[in-house]
Amino acid sequence: MLLLPGGTVALGEHEGLCKLLVDFAENNKPIAAICAAPSILGALGLLKGKKATCYPGFEKYLKGAEHTGEQVVEAGNIITGKGPGATIEFALTVVEKIVSKEKAEELAQAMCVKK
Repeated sequence: MLLLPGGTVALGEHEGLCKLLVDFAENNKPIAAICAAPSILGALGLLKGKKATCYPGFEKYLKGAEHTGEQVVEAGNIITGKGPGATIEFALTVVEKIVSKEKAEELAQAMCVKK
């Protein structure tokens, strides 16, 4: 899994990362991005026809995506998160995707979080 923890300028200008993101998307490998980082996926055309969310004000950069405004959106191989307030739900969704639903539920219970 590639996980983008936020930010746009430095990440979006990194040619190697952009090539890797495209490769992951083309091979249906999991990608997760939170806060402003989903805008990088949008700029690369990786969200076309998918539902997604991002930090308020960055919706216009989600080219071809349906912006939901939800805290976390899972659309095929891509997970997007809205921002800092969505970090726990985002992290648990990532754990569910790369480990198991049971592990995500176990972690949620240990952290006193409803999932």
